[in-house]
Amino acid sequence: YGSSTDEEIFWFVTLWRYDADDGEHMLTRGWLRGSQRKLDEDKSKPWQPVHTHDERQPLTPGEIYEFNIEVRPYGILLKAGERIGVKIRGADDEIPDAFIETIAQGQITRPQASHVSVHHNADQPSHLLLPITRGNRIGTFISGGILPPLAGH
Repeated sequence: YGSSTDEEIFWFVTLWRYDADDGEHMLTRGWLRGSQRKLDEDKSKPWQPVHTHDERQPLTPGEIYEFNIEVRPYGILLKAGERIGVKIRGADDEIPDAFIETIAQGQITRPQASHVSVHHNADQPSHLLLPITRGNRIGTFISGGILPPLAGH
């Protein structure tokens, strides 16, 4: 959930892995133009929003909107001591450390600055879905493989 002082927001969401020594490694990215937030409800899944891109819906400055941003799927096995982090930016201006980090980078710029707020409370529960899977069956979060049982489950 977010708001802006402008009629547009550019969202750039990056998922990072932090190793035991706090080394930072980009895993995957997602992006969305706020005025194209309209979802195709029939095609969307909780972990994979599908936007219609059939019209622009400018924002009203100061109003809070829900933005469903797909972070491109990525599979990773975290080792003990590793962590996952997320960075949310309104500009695509990070300097890449590796070729993979250049994917869809630097394509969109805004001619003017604005103030963007991310909201998180009982009425606007901003969140990130990180499914835990048992393998890799394309198009689902269901597959084979053997994982140890989760504590308490």
